[in-house]
Amino acid sequence: MVSCQTSTEKSTDTDSNATTDNAAPAAAPEETSPQTPQELAQFAYGIDISKGQGNEIDKLNAKTDSLSFIICKATEGVTYTDPTFANNWATIPQKGFIRGAYHFYHTADDPTEQATFFVNTLKGLNKSDIAPVLDFESGGIAPGKTVEQIQEELMVFLQAVEQKSGRKPIIYTNVNIGNQYLNKPEFAAYALWIAYPAEVAEPELPTAWASKGWSLWQKSWKYEIAGYTDDFDRYNGNLAELKQFIADY
Repeated sequence: MVSCQTSTEKSTDTDSNATTDNAAPAAAPEETSPQTPQELAQFAYGIDISKGQGNEIDKLNAKTDSLSFIICKATEGVTYTDPTFANNWATIPQKGFIRGAYHFYHTADDPTEQATFFVNTLKGLNKSDIAPVLDFESGGIAPGKTVEQIQEELMVFLQAVEQKSGRKPIIYTNVNIGNQYLNKPEFAAYALWIAYPAEVAEPELPTAWASKGWSLWQKSWKYEIAGYTDDFDRYNGNLAELKQFIADY
């Protein structure tokens, strides 16, 4: 995800796309041109944003940009709300994009409190939005808990988000963290957004999702649009299939 610096959380620069545990086989590719008509017919593309992009959303428009969806950072831990979230959340659909939001998870914080905080922040969440996303990566993992404890609390968070929002959450992670912490079959019941920035035909997946596959793929951290650099994402299907996935999931 896009790097940020928080003053209210226990860690600094925790939500970073520069972590080394993504295990990509090559440098993140640069994506600087609109997708071709053939690519757009096969896949839906989007970006994920946070305060690192400032007011970028105000400069984008689905009528002129070859993107279908934008996922913005909402919350982190139990107290931090991304300062651009309110504007991003309101403006994304106004600009014609499908919207989504993610929560950066902290293992040191209570999972139920995090779920409540996240869902309460998502004012106006509806069935046409991408389901809420759990962002689970190394920057949110604090010492002091076993893998088993972290796994149990992640399931508490996921179930609480679903109960409170009425939407089954999506999991964002990378291969190494997925294999270490999300290696139980019950995690694969959730759709996967895999962080794997590489010039490959298909991303490598954590073993729990090997047979199920991926729903979203963060395939670059260097997408240039409107003078900004973004994380570049692909849905595993075209726009009509993305809308059907949102309706069914």
